[in-house]
Amino acid sequence: MNHIGENIRLVREQHGLTRLELAKKARVGRAVIERYESGSSTPDTLTILKLCTILDIPVSTITNQQVDLQNQNEFHHTMLHQQDFNENSFHSYV
Repeated sequence: MNHIGENIRLVREQHGLTRLELAKKARVGRAVIERYESGSSTPDTLTILKLCTILDIPVSTITNQQVDLQNQNEFHHTMLHQQDFNENSFHSYV
């Protein structure tokens, strides 16, 4: 199995999603997710971005050789604070 497919599976399972549930959210067939996870197919860049958006993770979580799910939670927390800052900054310029 390739590392991208393995990482998709690990994160999907961490989020408590079945392949079918992730496929529906990504608007692809369940077999597509199966092919990604088995390594018989690799998602293109736009699909990786879509999956990361759905799973609320940075792209590096899927593309890195080894997923560090522990640090993913720290990253998510940091990104939420950054998003609040960006939204507040945006509104002050509008």
